[in-house]
Amino acid sequence: MTILWSEQARRDLRAIHDFIARDSDHYAKRQVERLISRAEQASRMPTRGHPVHEFPDGKLREVHEGFYRVIYAVENEEFQVVTIVHMKQRVTKRRLR
Repeated sequence: MTILWSEQARRDLRAIHDFIARDSDHYAKRQVERLISRAEQASRMPTRGHPVHEFPDGKLREVHEGFYRVIYAVENEEFQVVTIVHMKQRVTKRRLR
């Protein structure tokens, strides 16, 4: 399955890295690597993630890595990472553009 990263997801990874890097570049890199790895794992078994509660239609699913929610959609043979948010954040339609 092909993994695609949306522009929003790429911005999210950079923002997560930059935030953590204020204290430790090493841990910032490790967190980003874990998030990428988690997305890769989810792409192998996409139905194991659970529906995003803000969007109960079932088109979006999520898996967790540490304090983050990796939100994705699967269509045909494409696994698209839509966004990555902290557990305390709600996902809005605006964020999914």
